Amino acid sequence: MDSNEFLKQEYLTLREEIRETKDRIFKTMGFGLTVVPGSHLLAEVYKLDIIILSLPILVIVVAIVYLSENHAMMRCGTYIRKFIEPNVAEVEGWEQWLEKGDYWDQDRRSVDIYLSYAFYLLFFVYFSDSIFVATRFTFDKYGVLLSAILSAIYLSIGLWFMIYMINTIRTTTTTKGDFVEGAAGRPSQRG
Repeated sequence: MDSNEFLKQEYLTLREEIRETKDRIFKTMGFGLTVVPGSHLLAEVYKLDIIILSLPILVIVVAIVYLSENHAMMRCGTYIRKFIEPNVAEVEGWEQWLEKGDYWDQDRRSVDIYLSYAFYLLFFVYFSDSIFVATRFTFDKYGVLLSAILSAIYLSIGLWFMIYMINTIRTTTTTKGDFVEGAAGRPSQRG
């Protein structure tokens, strides 16, 4: 197999991986939209205390699955932009085109940005609601002290996760960046 055929096959494989990853991202968001409220409803109906108390963690788990899929997709795009598209000099590649704004279309990645914002908003609402439900339940069943301790634990975990999401927001919406080559010539992000 010559290098052009290899690049073509690698590109096709990565584009297929991106397509499958996008599909998993939408399924993850759909899962989160239905499972979190559904879990709360089932926990209330069947008096499953452990489910009510673990809802904030369930929200974070769904968020981590979403972020892992999103990072996988952006990693594929970055690889295409850095290692495949530069080998086709006469054509501007898709990833390069997306990152190059012009007068009429300043942000071609707006779909990715809006999807991320929708996810972050959904996460914030569900996480806040699940903390409220778990704290109210704990207050009613076990009293003020345990309710306060549990709230502090949930809020600490949530704050840590929000800081993580804020620190990684750029890598979830762009393949541009200050990249250096890491081991085996693969891209690694500096900083």
